[in-house]
Amino acid sequence: MKKWINIGKKLNSSKNKVNRGYALHRNFCLDENSSIYKQIKENLQKKKNFIANLGHSTFFIYYEGVKILTDPFLSPHIFGIKRQEPAILPQILPQMDYILISHAHYDHLDLRTLRRLNRNTKIILPENTKRVLGNMHFLEKIELPHWRSYEDKNFNVLSLPVKHNKGRSILFPNTEVSSYLIDIKGTIFYFGGDSAYFEGYKEYGEKFKIDFAFLPVGGYEPRLLLKNVHMNPQEAVKAFIDLNAKYIVPIHFGTYHTFPKFVKVEAPLNQFLEQAHKKGIKSKAKVIVPNTLINI
Repeated sequence: MKKWINIGKKLNSSKNKVNRGYALHRNFCLDENSSIYKQIKENLQKKKNFIANLGHSTFFIYYEGVKILTDPFLSPHIFGIKRQEPAILPQILPQMDYILISHAHYDHLDLRTLRRLNRNTKIILPENTKRVLGNMHFLEKIELPHWRSYEDKNFNVLSLPVKHNKGRSILFPNTEVSSYLIDIKGTIFYFGGDSAYFEGYKEYGEKFKIDFAFLPVGGYEPRLLLKNVHMNPQEAVKAFIDLNAKYIVPIHFGTYHTFPKFVKVEAPLNQFLEQAHKKGIKSKAKVIVPNTLINI
């Protein structure tokens, strides 16, 4: 009897570990009854290619049978700051083939989210970032220095530099920052992660034929503090033009901000659409608001 009691304690302890940080926000989480979950499930069953915006920079890309999750941040809050939009419970997402981490900042590399995902997957990280995961298990942990690539079956990913601040904390001051060029059967996705505008976008546009460019449009105010690390919508449109991509997917907006009031003050999506319209590229924008999905 004592043996079974101990097992019960372990099970309860494991369950509490999964729910820790979520219990107070259980009414702010999206479960199996949510629209986004049902859309994902239906599209996977029918093997329809899609991009799902799960909030902030977390996107689920399903293309030609390959499942990719970018910068998983699905916690209901960060440092006590509540999300503006609810997040799908990470444990109900299907097993991914690849998880891409652009950098180690807390809203892009969220250990609470990673612990709750199915980790029988390969995780790709920038240089000096693997150690942030500690002994957390993954099928494979792959650090990619800039301009290095990783190839696996129908999937190829190349790490590219961006303009953003390195490091995570005093314990991890030298973690790198990357963007990724993803090639799946000849269709090219560029995941921009976090970046200020820089001339590198022109170089990428000249070297690569990009189909979908995922570019950050929010988190740019107060401008005096953030102009060297985050693009504003006008700069995101300029970056898209430089990249010469077929479609732009705005990311990093409407979910979280270090200064919560600026989520509404910035109105990043409206500003982005306005700037895109001025430049005549609105028809090329794939706009996916948080917790929605589009077929591609």
